[in-house]
Amino acid sequence: MATIKGVVISKQLVYDPTGARYIKIDIIEEKELPGPVAAFSTQDEQTAQLMREVMPLVTQIVRSLPFGGGKIAVPRVTLWLADDEAEMFGDVDVGDIVLIIIEGGEIRIKPES
Repeated sequence: MATIKGVVISKQLVYDPTGARYIKIDIIEEKELPGPVAAFSTQDEQTAQLMREVMPLVTQIVRSLPFGGGKIAVPRVTLWLADDEAEMFGDVDVGDIVLIIIEGGEIRIKPES
C-alpha cells in the first residue's frame, strides 16, 4: 500500500461543452527541493575543498529562490466531480490535506481527518 499526502491547490467551477457543471479539484504533493549536486566528480583534494566551501552558499541561494522555499510542487491528481459527487467526497478547500491511497489496483482519495 502506498499513501501520498496531497495538498489541494485549486478548486474551480467548470462547465463541459454540454453545459453540465463540474467542480475541478487539483491536488499536488509537496517534496523537498534536492540540494545542488556536483555535475563533476571530485577527483583531487583541491576541487573537493572548493566544493566544501561553495556548496553551503549555493544551497542557501537555491532555498531562497521564490519557488516554494525549498519545496517543489509535483502534480498528482485532478478530480472532476459533478455536484452530487462533490457532496459525497466531502468539503475540501484550497490548502486542505488529502490522502491518496493506492492499494490492490484501487486509488482512494479522502480528506485527511
